[in-house]
Amino acid sequence: MTRGSVEHVIRRLACWCCGAAVGLCAFARVAAAAAAAPLIPLEQFAAGPAMSAPRISPDGSRVVYISTVGGQRFVAILDLRGGEPHPIVRGTSGAFRVTRCDFKGDNRLLCHFTGTERRYGGELYPSTRLVALDADGSKLRVLFQDPFGWQSAGRALNQDRIVHLLPDDPHHVLIELADASTVYPSVYRLNVDAGDRQLVVPEHPPVLSWLADREGVVRFGYGFRDDTAFYVARSGAGQPWRTLEKFKRFARARFEPLAFGPLPNQLFVSAPQERRAAVWQMDLDEDRDFQLVFARPDVDVRAIVSWPTDRHVAGFLYETDRPHVHFIDPLAAAVDQALEHALPGLYHAVLDASRDGQKIVTISYSDAAPARYHVLDLASHRLIAIGRESFGLDEAQLAPAKAITVPGAGGISIPGYLTLPLGTAQGTRLPAVVLPHGGPKARDRWGYDPLVQLLANRGYAVLQLNFRGSTGYGEEWEDAGHQAWGTIMHDDITAGTHWLIDQGIADPARICIVGWSYGGYAALIGVVKEPQLYRCAVSIAGVSDLSQLARDNDRYYGGRDAVRDSTGTVKAELMAESPRVQAERIKVPVLLVHGEDDYTVLADHSKAMAKALSGHRVRNELVLIKDGDHGLWRPDMRLTLYGKLAAFLAVNLGQP
Repeated sequence: MTRGSVEHVIRRLACWCCGAAVGLCAFARVAAAAAAAPLIPLEQFAAGPAMSAPRISPDGSRVVYISTVGGQRFVAILDLRGGEPHPIVRGTSGAFRVTRCDFKGDNRLLCHFTGTERRYGGELYPSTRLVALDADGSKLRVLFQDPFGWQSAGRALNQDRIVHLLPDDPHHVLIELADASTVYPSVYRLNVDAGDRQLVVPEHPPVLSWLADREGVVRFGYGFRDDTAFYVARSGAGQPWRTLEKFKRFARARFEPLAFGPLPNQLFVSAPQERRAAVWQMDLDEDRDFQLVFARPDVDVRAIVSWPTDRHVAGFLYETDRPHVHFIDPLAAAVDQALEHALPGLYHAVLDASRDGQKIVTISYSDAAPARYHVLDLASHRLIAIGRESFGLDEAQLAPAKAITVPGAGGISIPGYLTLPLGTAQGTRLPAVVLPHGGPKARDRWGYDPLVQLLANRGYAVLQLNFRGSTGYGEEWEDAGHQAWGTIMHDDITAGTHWLIDQGIADPARICIVGWSYGGYAALIGVVKEPQLYRCAVSIAGVSDLSQLARDNDRYYGGRDAVRDSTGTVKAELMAESPRVQAERIKVPVLLVHGEDDYTVLADHSKAMAKALSGHRVRNELVLIKDGDHGLWRPDMRLTLYGKLAAFLAVNLGQP
């Protein structure tokens, strides 16, 4: 768009906002007025998303998305010119499931599948595939089913890593792929119709991932060998590669690449400003010349928000108690304002746009509203609802999350969220669930969470803390959790539990600690170290032995070292902080749930924990879910988990 046309669109949006879709505000008003929530069936929380990952065709005529119908996943198409949405192909194949599809031209789709494979004598590995098909489901082709012949079976696991979509080329994309003899990928120009490929950038050890500029020229690479990491760069196609940066693998890099800018050598990077991540720009030829673009004094800047038509920088995403965008693009700001007027109180983001920018796909959600998707038609001034994450919960009353801070050791303030059942009377002491997040380098975020809502709907107060070691709050906060899985992070979670009691929120005799992945570990170590504080514990896909976790990850390139950097290496400390080794100290019932095909945390962790608990006569239940991965993504898997969890809490905490 020209500057004049952009200003015209902004004026139209401003006028449209004044009276837009008043009826769409009803949901927020109804939710705010609710006094008490009806009991929502577990099936509604467990159901997969009715719509996720929508993308629009370049001509703006169709939307492709992922849909769950009757517990089954499909790739579906919605024709914006009329007609009902319809599935075009099943979204599962063996151990693989589709995660998203992109349009490559107006009719060709590229769909990403993720799953697992057993290699090297039965060891479990993550694996991906790239599938091309037409928008009617025809001409389906698995592009890299066995790209280098049968001898590659041990290496070519990840086959969907697109480096650049080459939007001006209707038949090709750039993709990185490692062959049978190496972990270091080359970059190929892939024909999405015929499946043939041409080498563009040969492998360049130790580069493990590549980044292309806006024109589709591969210009930057990252990788490591042993404990040394490297950045490499070049000035253009055909130019020699040079080492841009060399640093200790587990030390903080001077910067992390984000995206190329509009100028040939301009690279946007994340680097600290007063120990919080900020966005800077650098010149690849003058790599010491950094210019600050955007920073926050209170939290890390999470990401660049780019506009989908040409990927120019539209704003910067950061999170306090909820996500925010600082817009620098007037059209992006006007679109956000229009969405806020139509759907107040939600967070809004642009996901995709047609080639001419006239039709924009958006997502809107809140802590108590599952995602809803729209197409904003700038030409007709219409906001068109195209789907929702959950239709089953549209009329249900969900509980808002309140941002809180908890006092911790040494005068720190620990941020987090408290979700109370709707209709809770002032002064009521509730049964409570302390729910530490996974990662541990992650954070809890404001937004719809089916597990949190299930617990609140069943009458439990839910506490989520972004304990030290969580990301988003600067280097000092994150670094404090380094090699402190069962110490500093545990101490912060414990402080939160005492806060629940001290504030009169939780009944001290009815508190359970529940977690997933690292959170599962935190639940187990919590009842090891605080045997009188919790009534029960639930570990979902949790780690039980820190030394075993390092050995498990030895099957990945650099994996053992990555785990040892996170957990530490002192044998006595690892034993003291491993729940399996300390099982005799646990005095409360434990529920263990694990997917049998979990490659992130092997199911052996829960099996060994159950055996150790039984050996010390600690009441426990082990639930192994057939074919289950780390996220237990399938609706029937989630229903099994939720059913076991709800029953376990009801028995051990009593009916709320």
